Amino acid sequence: MTACAIGKFDALHRGHFALVERAATLGQPIVVTFSDMATVLGWEQRLPLVAPIDRVRILDAWSQQLNTTVRLAEIPFATVRHLSPTDFVAYLRQHLGATTVIVGEDFRFGHNRRGDVAALQQQMTAHGGTTAIVAPVCHDNETISSSRVRAALASGDMHTVGLLLGRPHRVIGTVVRGEGRGKKIGFPTANLGICLNQPPAIGVYAAWAMLDDKRIPAAINIGHLPTISGDRPLTIEAHLIDWHGDCYGQVLELDIIQRVREEHRFATWDALVEQIQADVSVVRSLLS
Repeated sequence: MTACAIGKFDALHRGHFALVERAATLGQPIVVTFSDMATVLGWEQRLPLVAPIDRVRILDAWSQQLNTTVRLAEIPFATVRHLSPTDFVAYLRQHLGATTVIVGEDFRFGHNRRGDVAALQQQMTAHGGTTAIVAPVCHDNETISSSRVRAALASGDMHTVGLLLGRPHRVIGTVVRGEGRGKKIGFPTANLGICLNQPPAIGVYAAWAMLDDKRIPAAINIGHLPTISGDRPLTIEAHLIDWHGDCYGQVLELDIIQRVREEHRFATWDALVEQIQADVSVVRSLLS
């Protein structure tokens, strides 16, 4: 029995987990999602909520939680875009061996979104399969959605982000060489180059850094470094507390736990150093 949970699965939030959890009770669960939708449909390009290289980690955690292997099937959206509802279900049966399909109440499918959950149930029955419809998962009486996750990230509300996701939000990038300013003032930083997924709002955060299989407390600044120059592009700098070493060129993963303060412009370097000392002290306390 193959149970296909279908959706965007862009945030892998608690609502998405509910689909997979239901699938695991009905057969071998497969997460079915579609690649390149934004490109094919001409949508605005945005950083993903989950870094592509991080999806396996989350699905592995779900596998452990559900005591079964959760597989991932990414279907190029262009492959199924023009299929009728009938042909779409036939595709699931033929290519994925779907005996059961699990979707949310607002699921639409087929060319021009012509199919709804009633059509899905009818088509699956015609193909000898079954369908399960999962009710929305709510937080604070509002449906959990990827747009809510993005909104919470945009406001720096990491507590809400964690509740929506069911885990801390992880930002991933490769460490690049900076200008060495942090080291000169006693707070060396690992500077992320291109960030692979959506960072939270500008500010200073407490986070856990994952590096060389170690979990290291970190004070992170996300912003434009206004004390140095307000015209700089967005940077993510992580001071790894009590850690010493060279991590240039390595992938750095940051589980962002809580916002400590907004980013400010300081009148002097001494004032900046004093604030960083205070920030590190707060982060130590939060993560102790």
